[in-house]
Amino acid sequence: MRTLLTVGLTGLLLALSLSAKQTNKPDLRLTASLDMAAPESQPILVIHIINESGHVLHIPDPPLLCKAAPGALSLDVKFIPENSSQPQPAIDCGLEVDPSGLPDIRERAKNWLVLKAGQNYEARRPLAMGVDTNAHGTYEFHVVYDGPSATPADDQKLKDAGIPIPSGRFESDKVTYKINAPKA
Repeated sequence: MRTLLTVGLTGLLLALSLSAKQTNKPDLRLTASLDMAAPESQPILVIHIINESGHVLHIPDPPLLCKAAPGALSLDVKFIPENSSQPQPAIDCGLEVDPSGLPDIRERAKNWLVLKAGQNYEARRPLAMGVDTNAHGTYEFHVVYDGPSATPADDQKLKDAGIPIPSGRFESDKVTYKINAPKA
């Protein structure tokens, strides 16, 4: 009897720990790759946003910006110059995000994408946003997605309206892109 009770308690604890791990699972997974054969004659960054939450999520169609902003994709870039005397390309793009002139977040959410559990959304963006084609060297970068809500008040409005969103910051795997100096 004691063995049966011990086995039962162990099974219950294991089930509880597994369900706790599932609860802590991120809402989204990001992957990034380069399409070098894109018809646009320039490298295209291909980003997949996968809903891993187990339920429907609403997200804006994310633009690719040079700085982080709610509901947007951005690049976290590290540049390693081909020549050590080469200057680093400029990183600050001067973008400032001011949400004060935007409609209420519930109104904006009416036009957002709806991702079902397990659904994948593909975003194709020109890599030129994060790369200076005159700077020869290796670019290592991650794509970062910030959830669409900028404030706790917006979070609450969406929750009260029954609009589930991913919250937090999500980062893709590392992508490497090399620009070689022309041969003399």
